[in-house]
Amino acid sequence: MTPAICEGVPGSLVEARLRRVDPTCHPAKAVLCRRFAYVLTALFIAAASLARAQELLPNPSMEGPPRRGFPPAPWMNCGPQSSADTQPGQFGITKIAADNLTCIGLVAWGDGQFGPPAAGRTEGFGAFLLDTLLPGEEYDLTFSLSYDPAFTWEGIDFGKPCRLRIFIGEGECDKAQQIHLSRPIDHYPWQEYTFRFTPQAPADFLIFEAAFADETNWQTCNLFLDAGRLRKSNEEEPVQPADTVAMQLDTLCPAYLPNAFSPNDDGRNDTFRAYLACQPNSFRLSVFSRWGEKVFESNNPGVGWDGRVKGENAPTGLYAFVLEYEFGDREKVREYGELSLVR
Repeated sequence: MTPAICEGVPGSLVEARLRRVDPTCHPAKAVLCRRFAYVLTALFIAAASLARAQELLPNPSMEGPPRRGFPPAPWMNCGPQSSADTQPGQFGITKIAADNLTCIGLVAWGDGQFGPPAAGRTEGFGAFLLDTLLPGEEYDLTFSLSYDPAFTWEGIDFGKPCRLRIFIGEGECDKAQQIHLSRPIDHYPWQEYTFRFTPQAPADFLIFEAAFADETNWQTCNLFLDAGRLRKSNEEEPVQPADTVAMQLDTLCPAYLPNAFSPNDDGRNDTFRAYLACQPNSFRLSVFSRWGEKVFESNNPGVGWDGRVKGENAPTGLYAFVLEYEFGDREKVREYGELSLVR
């Protein structure tokens, strides 16, 4: 039996739908009526909010067993000879994922290191969405990006930053609409990006693809991607413009320093240096032996310690470092830590 709804009670959605009025409704009952109406209205609003927040990406945190040449399922390679990797652990990459355990690594093959047909090749991957994107609707796409300036494999330098190109389309690996092309992703620490887009036609497939920083000068580069989200836009929570990042002041220019390096001239982790997310105004990196002797100092972020002291190989073991730099409007940072020298 349909419950009675009091006349005049601001039940809005409920009253409009049930329209059964009890003429004997007592004022005391009206309080209960109101509460009942408010609860149902809140449930309707909550259901609408959940609908707006529906996640449209499959496996959005990009989790899967680390392996070469394949992204985690159901993500798949898109493009001729594309071989996206599930990282870390492949090709010497030790980067920690932004979310949970794994992320996806991409490279673009420049003409300085490769000849035809490899030169110009860009890796990409994609997946079918959990629901079709509709033309005219607005969607928010969020993801975390990074690159590794020390990425070197078999003597080939992959350490330049790539850009990220994003497509949507109908059907597997369809690139009908390009919806975004980022600036070069030149920071080692993970940073989260969000942008809003409107499809021009229905789409059920999304593609992430590496792109050269300069299309007129192909330089071999790398890019890492993790922690994606794709949802219908909520106008009450506007996103920032593409390629902007919301960060606290003390993380505007974070630094990454490895805790170990192996200066054995094999092309991997041969130097100890700092990787900053910005161009500092001033910089100094100092390394000390366990007895407090300064064995290295650099005022150039691009110059690191090669494991030598006065031209001779330094002993293996623990060393201490002090990193000092200034950025922006005279913001100063000082960090201390230990590193292991292994051979």
